[in-house]
Amino acid sequence: MSAAEGRPRCRWGGGGGEAVLRARAEAAGYRRLLRARAAEVEALRGAVGALHRQLEGLRDRRSGELAKYQERVAELEREIGAAEAEMARCLREYPALLRLRMALEAEIAAYRYARGARGARGTRGLARPFFSREMLESEELRLGGLAPP
Repeated sequence: MSAAEGRPRCRWGGGGGEAVLRARAEAAGYRRLLRARAAEVEALRGAVGALHRQLEGLRDRRSGELAKYQERVAELEREIGAAEAEMARCLREYPALLRLRMALEAEIAAYRYARGARGARGTRGLARPFFSREMLESEELRLGGLAPP
């Protein structure tokens, strides 16, 4: 029986021990590889978390800048509206001011003509103005109290 006992022992103990050691070494290598991969995954999770926080910070900052720019655009649009209203008012007043200027220039021309005629004739009488004072005053009132300088 000693031969019979030796044979199974050889079969299970001798050749199998080397395979078990190889399997254990291979399992240990896989465990090391698994731990390394788990550490890489954790490091990548940390990096992803940091990137998400950075992205949220950028979004918050950009939304603040966007709100500031939108407020500035609204302010500029209000200024444009006010400038357009002022321009429309000026365009409405321009014809009346032009008529007033023409009336004053005609009055000045009539005065100069009368003064020149008076000097040539030697008379002291004043020429009748082309536009009456009432006409000029009514034009001033219509313009809102604008008086010539």
